[in-house]
Amino acid sequence: MKLIFRMAWRNIWRNRRRTIITMLSIVLAIVLSIIMRSMQLGSYGKMINDVVGTYTGHIQVHQKGYWNDKTINSTFAASDSLIGMIESVAGVAFVVPRLESFALAAGAERSRGSFVVGIAPEKEHALSGLRKRVIKGDYLTTGDSGALVAGGLARFLKLGVGDTIVLLGQGYHGVSAAGAFRIKGIVHFASPELDRSFVYLDLATAQALFSAEQRLTSAVVEPRGRAATETIARMLRSLLDGRTFEVLTWREMLPELVQQIQGDNVGGIIMLAILYLVVAFGIFGTILMMTNERIREFGIVNAVGFSCGRLAVMAAVETAMLSLLSALAGSALALPVVLYFNLHPIRLTGEAAKAMINFGVEPVLPFLLDWRLFLVQILIVIAVTAVTMLYPFSLLGTLKPVSAMRR
Repeated sequence: MKLIFRMAWRNIWRNRRRTIITMLSIVLAIVLSIIMRSMQLGSYGKMINDVVGTYTGHIQVHQKGYWNDKTINSTFAASDSLIGMIESVAGVAFVVPRLESFALAAGAERSRGSFVVGIAPEKEHALSGLRKRVIKGDYLTTGDSGALVAGGLARFLKLGVGDTIVLLGQGYHGVSAAGAFRIKGIVHFASPELDRSFVYLDLATAQALFSAEQRLTSAVVEPRGRAATETIARMLRSLLDGRTFEVLTWREMLPELVQQIQGDNVGGIIMLAILYLVVAFGIFGTILMMTNERIREFGIVNAVGFSCGRLAVMAAVETAMLSLLSALAGSALALPVVLYFNLHPIRLTGEAAKAMINFGVEPVLPFLLDWRLFLVQILIVIAVTAVTMLYPFSLLGTLKPVSAMRR
């Protein structure tokens, strides 16, 4: 076997120009594919983290039917035993309780419809990093009677920190909900839709406002790892009464986001397929020339006792060396590019940035740094090479030394 490897290595470099051109084409394909997929997958991860992490979380538990008809009447009793049972499920990091409803927010001169969210301040920050979004004033504390107001809504109402915001709405089972709250802090959201509508209250304060003591509209369940989301959701569905509760993952709550990612991903896969198709033809062309120009040589070597099977193995080793060296070189060249843009994401401007901001996503393109990304591209090249090897195998399998030596 050592002899076969030595001969294969020498045969590769018999025609240096052809070998270098073939290797360069593979290296270029590997570099482009890794950079493109790293940017795509990195942007998907950023999109999911921004949209899911900002508000919905990965899993939510509601009263059955709440998600399709978000009303304060579709609440459930937040007993300690229920929350404890959810938290006891393997893989659950923590549970974030919320009470959500709509209300008319008013200042001294203006009013606008708003989305009021009652939160447990520390748990909410652990989920969405809400404290980091405070641009003026202070964050809420447990039992706080103040309010956090989104920056766009505060500007429209001409209110600032220390001013009073009035909330008017409908409480649990038709009870009137009205209250005046001192603005403790202003929060900023990248999404204009969120920035002009959100008001945050402490959970107990919101429950008192809407006359929904000890009740929640949702319990956000955050897994320890994103991969465990579906498993945890299935376990919760088996534990909770399906006639009373519904358990939804972020994919079910945000189908538009899922469809956008899937559509863009298909486009990326098609581009990769075209790229590797070109590479496949390049590899096949090299193998075709390497095989046809050496038929006489194969015939002579076979006549002196080198079997067709060993010739086929040598041809396979030659192609494998060529492809593997090219794939490793391409991965090595792509690594510093991916690493740099993973640490320094590309920041978008103009219309592209506006489109991402409107979708609630920060206008940056981070690159994914994951060893599996490199491995997949190397395996694809190996698979393409394996397919192109069918030609020399079939030719050597029917090789006749006498006929071959006459060529």
